[in-house]
Amino acid sequence: MAPSCRVSQLDRVRAYYADCNTGDADAVARHFTDDAEHLFTRLPPLRGARAIADQTARAVEHAQATWEVEHGIEAGDEAVIEFLNCWTDLRSGERRTIRGTEWFRFAPDGRIAQVRAYYHREGLVTD
Repeated sequence: MAPSCRVSQLDRVRAYYADCNTGDADAVARHFTDDAEHLFTRLPPLRGARAIADQTARAVEHAQATWEVEHGIEAGDEAVIEFLNCWTDLRSGERRTIRGTEWFRFAPDGRIAQVRAYYHREGLVTD
């Protein structure tokens, strides 16, 4: 039997975050199923790989957003991470940082089907 070429869920999340940091919407979209959803606690959900990817690209372009996986665990078809997100507040021009958690559910083909994000929206002002 040939070894599986499928990457682990955490490797998929790390690759997704690396692609987020490039601002390349096509690179981000490849990690998601066509009908994926990204749910937030205080924002409307994003539905579909293209909507998720385009929003990410806008965040990089306009707010110099970056993301980093700090810690993660996986089990079955799910993974959860702690993340660090930095961006420039478009109203004040201040650089801000938040930490939060994202819960991922994966499709049978290994792509991301759902993200549920939990974090404090305002973030801390950083230098």
